[in-house]
Amino acid sequence: MGNFDEGINAIWEEVEGKRSKPKHTERDKWEEIKADYYGQKCSVQTEWGIIDFDPDERRKVEGGEKLSYKEYLDIMKRSGRKIRPYFELCYYNCCGCDFKGQIEKKSKGNICFKRIFVNGMYGDGTCFYGKEDHVWMPENGFERYQAGDCLSFTAEVYRYLKTGNGKAIDFALRNPERIRKTGFYDIPNDDELLMQSIDQLVCEICMFSEHCWMGMCIADQEWRENMKRRLFDSVK
Repeated sequence: MGNFDEGINAIWEEVEGKRSKPKHTERDKWEEIKADYYGQKCSVQTEWGIIDFDPDERRKVEGGEKLSYKEYLDIMKRSGRKIRPYFELCYYNCCGCDFKGQIEKKSKGNICFKRIFVNGMYGDGTCFYGKEDHVWMPENGFERYQAGDCLSFTAEVYRYLKTGNGKAIDFALRNPERIRKTGFYDIPNDDELLMQSIDQLVCEICMFSEHCWMGMCIADQEWRENMKRRLFDSVK
């Protein structure tokens, strides 16, 4: 059999599914992405989460000053789907964030919020809402507050290296400002937070979404409320 015939047979085998295709492994995909963006000042959304290839960002990771660039990338890949997603949103996309929470306890110069509620805004004015559970922060700025107090504040979102159970890069809060004490009723419960997210989703799918201005909705309000209630009931 000549080379031409062998080539034709090979093509038919592949078409008929008789010939195994080379596997594109996770390692292959990871190496390709690194080859495309290595050393560039950009962050890339991947199947492992956001990978920040900017070498300068590596130096901003608290506690990660000794990481090599390669190690930094590999740690992000391992931990990208295990980070605090709403703090990550604030870090990369947000031009303004407010936080609310109730102090659960204070210990050794730190405080713990059982839950932090996030109210953020993208650069285009679109808002997002979310929550992060069991958040520790340095006590600096919170010294005069006690367990049980409900607070509203702004803070710096930063990245840090976790080393307790293998290395991981995650997001946290520090340097709080504009701290004020609020009532417990000011902190949304789970249902209220879910409804806020649904309200945002309804705006995104609305046919008039490109025509709203400064928060003024021109959609039929009865349709909006019915859609929100149906989505809420389907989730609950």
